Amino acid sequence: MTQLLHPPTHSMLVLEPDAVVRSTVASVVRELDLAQVQQAASVPLGTQVLTETAVDALVLSLADTEAALELLTRLRAGEFLSRADIPVVVLAPACDGPLALRLKQLEVLRLLLTPFKIRDVVQTLEALKPEPAPEATAGASTAQP
Repeated sequence: MTQLLHPPTHSMLVLEPDAVVRSTVASVVRELDLAQVQQAASVPLGTQVLTETAVDALVLSLADTEAALELLTRLRAGEFLSRADIPVVVLAPACDGPLALRLKQLEVLRLLLTPFKIRDVVQTLEALKPEPAPEATAGASTAQP
């Protein structure tokens, strides 16, 4: 097992019932050092995680569409420890017009239709990684005489 010299401070919840998809997404996030990952296999488990822990991003499966949309609505209403405006990526097998409108209303960052390419997941998750604070990078590049 690889230990990170500087563990990521960004945290992410991957809520996906399919164990293969969930573990693949979590592995990619860890390998790219994008975030500390928590995993949940169901909406009730994801709700428990969000009740007990603040996360900086959410990857949410719509396998249980109504329950997942309810969780996302509660997140956006500020009912959990996480900020209400955290980035959310949704995984879904299909998307019709009404669902697309609902996802837009809930400010979903990106919708990935399954089956998706791992490249799409990587690009999306890399976009979620917070940029370093300007003062942290500015101080590192200035040399003192």
